[in-house]
Amino acid sequence: MSKNPFEIRLELLKMAKEMADQQMDMTNNAYWSMVNTYAEQANKTVEEVMKATEHLRAEMYTPADIMAKANELYNFINKKD
Repeated sequence: MSKNPFEIRLELLKMAKEMADQQMDMTNNAYWSMVNTYAEQANKTVEEVMKATEHLRAEMYTPADIMAKANELYNFINKKD
């Protein structure tokens, strides 16, 4: 069964969001792992380390980020190489 353009766009948006969610999860897991490890090694509280490393925390993606990734996927699919 072939899909209409709206269904294809919806699938691309879902894929792009899943990719962004996975990236956000990996980044957050790495951050918390680093915070906990450093706090333990430096004999500091997690709160102290969090305050010192706030600038390293990942920012949540935006709808524009999802659209950009979906467009990237769409362009890859349409590539004629």
